[in-house]
Amino acid sequence: MAEHNEAELHVNNNEELLTLYDEEGNEVLYRKVLEFYHPEFKKEYVILAEEGAESDDDDMVELVPMINEPDEDGEGGKFLPVESDEEWDMIEEIVNTEMNDEE
Repeated sequence: MAEHNEAELHVNNNEELLTLYDEEGNEVLYRKVLEFYHPEFKKEYVILAEEGAESDDDDMVELVPMINEPDEDGEGGKFLPVESDEEWDMIEEIVNTEMNDEE
């Protein structure tokens, strides 16, 4: 199994809010928590948290990982769901490492 520490992390410290749409077509406001490019998967990932979401009993907020697929000119694009177990494992490792480094 390849090491995931080679990922190029870029923590977005700017307050960046994104409006996305849920399954029912309702607008939902998300905060971009983290974004990074992973050379093994050759994809850019974005980790989002719903703005104003309440933390659970363990003081955890649900994070939503997405693949950021830019359009041809590199501006904008679309978010795609993460589907492979390997990508989920890599994302979990990077998020855990990044969040522990911030504490």
